[in-house]
Amino acid sequence: MSKVQRIGLFALISMLVVLVLVACGTNPNSSASSSSNAAENAGESSGADAGGTGTAGKKSHLNVALFWLGSSLDPVEEWNGWTLARAAIGETLIQFDEHMKMVPKLADKWERVDDTTWHFHIRDGVTFHNGNPVTADAVKKSIERSISLNERGQSTLPIASMTANGQDLTIKTTEPDASLLGNIAEPLFIIVDTSADTSKFKSEPIATGPFMVTGYIPDQEIKVKKYEGYWGGAADLDTMTLKYIKDDSTRALALQSGEIDVASNIGRSSMSLFQDKTQYTIDEIPSLRTQFVWFNTTHPLLSDVKVRRAISYGIDREMYASTLVGGQAAKGPFTSALPFGYDKINGYHYEPAKAKQLLDEAGYKDTDGDGIREKDGKKLSLQLILNSAYESDSIVATAMQSQLKEIGVGLELTSYEDLTDHQKSGNYDLALTSINTGITGDPQYILDFYFKTGAEWNVGGYSNPKLDDIIQRLHSEFDVEKRYALAAEAQQIILDDAAYMFVTYTPINIVSKSNVKGATMYPIDFYLLDRNIKVEQ
Repeated sequence: MSKVQRIGLFALISMLVVLVLVACGTNPNSSASSSSNAAENAGESSGADAGGTGTAGKKSHLNVALFWLGSSLDPVEEWNGWTLARAAIGETLIQFDEHMKMVPKLADKWERVDDTTWHFHIRDGVTFHNGNPVTADAVKKSIERSISLNERGQSTLPIASMTANGQDLTIKTTEPDASLLGNIAEPLFIIVDTSADTSKFKSEPIATGPFMVTGYIPDQEIKVKKYEGYWGGAADLDTMTLKYIKDDSTRALALQSGEIDVASNIGRSSMSLFQDKTQYTIDEIPSLRTQFVWFNTTHPLLSDVKVRRAISYGIDREMYASTLVGGQAAKGPFTSALPFGYDKINGYHYEPAKAKQLLDEAGYKDTDGDGIREKDGKKLSLQLILNSAYESDSIVATAMQSQLKEIGVGLELTSYEDLTDHQKSGNYDLALTSINTGITGDPQYILDFYFKTGAEWNVGGYSNPKLDDIIQRLHSEFDVEKRYALAAEAQQIILDDAAYMFVTYTPINIVSKSNVKGATMYPIDFYLLDRNIKVEQ
């Protein structure tokens, strides 16, 4: 793509973004408008000023926008535990800090006794939101519930037995499991009181965090209040309403209008609205989230590795990161912030000439002059599905469509509110999305779930026995440096096979009104709020 073409492409995309923002701002039925009354009611019912400013004699309240809300509040279902972690409702035994180091949470200490035995001491004095004590036996039953009710739990914690004695919990695994600590920090294993009525956990989970649920409307909002008996000391903030505002632009407009006080993942095109430091505070950091494209390797056109490699050479990641959406051009699944071998792998650069050569070798020629190559009468035209709510995905998809046409590949863009069903059914050619690839602070989890043959989220049908062997070796390799070397080897196999196309490493942010304190962004984005969130009086 020439410099002039790049400028033209950027101008076109920028204009589209502005039109989207204008449309969202003028639509009386947008979620920003339709939920304003609910925000005011929430403030009045808690005795707070609108906008969460709080005054003497009134309880402090905040309205917070969530960019994702699970199917319910029961942490054992799907990925719902992430919502509880972000809302400071639930906690795990171990947590990651802002430097991605494991720190104590409900377990105040732990040790590996041998390759298959782990010992945890459960913090004294912790209680559930109903006042029941958190003992080792309560933790054991909560973990057992996660394992029995979620397929992900069964594969991430290969537990042979658990023994509880007072505050001491001993876990024995069926095989050496070097990633156990990171896996048990995943919000699927948020500790809940299984002695309570668990059938109510979809809307009223009984956990241990600094805030407890007081109300829940599926797909709309969660209401919480501070838990006075919190083991770390009661929060200063009295109540919160956590609103589900999926669309990036609508979330930004809601913050600008005062409907909400805190929002995460504000789109890049909207960040200019919040540069006044007297009104807003921005905390933006590099994330562990990778934007990438799934190839459906079972598709006739994409089963040829040369076609996949050509597409991978046909997009300009550097331009996307530097000009369009921010962040860093991606090389492999793991960002440079993670020590998993980023500097040891070779990825794809923008080389349209090489892309064209590969397509020539694969037998694709533009014989009819329409700009799209064909082979045996079949056009090299593909469908890319993406999430309609994510601004950065829409911008990148539009740029990809333009650049791939230059090498003779047609790309049709189709947006959905949720890609899950389409991906899991295999009903797609390419799918653009992003995942947090560092959620356990270890490479094994992501490799196990996205790249291993037959894995739960290997929805592109990719398979390489050599890769499977390396992933299996990670399970029993406890030496950290050797684990990282194996991770680098695994990534290079994935790149050589062009099984996925890694696009950008996206930055993440949290933006709040200037009178809100304690709104801090973590590299792992299943953390958002904690007991330190408060409103300055």
